[in-house]
Amino acid sequence: MSELPGKTLPPYPYSSILNLEIEEIDWQRWQRLVNTVADMFNAPATFINQANLKGIEVIIASEKPETHYQPGSNNLDSNIYCHHVVKSSSELYVRDAKQDPQWSNNPEYTEDNYVSYLGLPISWPDGSVFGTLCVLDTKVTDYPQKYINALGVIKEVIDSDLRHLYKENQLLTLSYTDPLTQIFNRRGFTDLLRSTQELAQRLNRKLILLYFDLDEFKRANDTYGHDVGDIMLQKFAKTLKKNSRSCDLVARWGGDEFIVLIHAESESCVTLFTERMNSLLAQQQIDPPIKYSFGYAVIRPGDKAELEELLKLADDYMYQNKLSKK
Repeated sequence: MSELPGKTLPPYPYSSILNLEIEEIDWQRWQRLVNTVADMFNAPATFINQANLKGIEVIIASEKPETHYQPGSNNLDSNIYCHHVVKSSSELYVRDAKQDPQWSNNPEYTEDNYVSYLGLPISWPDGSVFGTLCVLDTKVTDYPQKYINALGVIKEVIDSDLRHLYKENQLLTLSYTDPLTQIFNRRGFTDLLRSTQELAQRLNRKLILLYFDLDEFKRANDTYGHDVGDIMLQKFAKTLKKNSRSCDLVARWGGDEFIVLIHAESESCVTLFTERMNSLLAQQQIDPPIKYSFGYAVIRPGDKAELEELLKLADDYMYQNKLSKK
């Protein structure tokens, strides 16, 4: 599955995990899973693929003599089966490519005679597509639904392994947790930030640091008492956590200040995040209502900015946000 000349398909924005030293993934288990799928479907080829800067790259291949492609093989051709799974983030089952002119220029069919394809999307913890788990065959197939369901269970195991790359639960101890809000405290966030940045850098993924400050919190404390103030902080923290994904870091920075580190494809994610926050807070039954100002800073792969500098950028943005309300 070599790269085809003359293709201009933009590559996917992630680095190949084959080029990285990632100890969190049990590669031997992935190999066993792929071999099991090939045996279960009696198929000549099964793969775990990644959509990355090289195109669609084979990460794990079934260990069968009939398997054409090996780990490291890649394809930029826009009409191979896996591109359609990645673009739509949904299952694709082609029982017989001969019956569908859509595949008439697919080299997997025309050159390698893979007339049948079943592929499921594998996801990063933020919901974006990592790649595919797929089964290819040189004969027409009609897999029973229970086989497809079983493939879905194996795909979930791989999804779980990818979540483990960002898993922070093993570090969620009392020393890392704010006792009032039960989210990370300043120490927990600071310690986890560096490892998260390093992993995002290795995977060529962008991060966004969001900085929140509750509006007129001191007045609410003075007017309604500290018990109500504590409830406001708890509800805001709970809403932040609910609005975030398992791979995001959510922390109380101090007082009525909160920060969230999110994995994001573009700055438009900030608008989506705050719109969801506004919707969730509007549903809260609390008086006074919780309002906030926010700022953010983008951390691109290769950026060398320290946390203090990033917080300064986000704080300047937040200050302008506060001024715009007056």
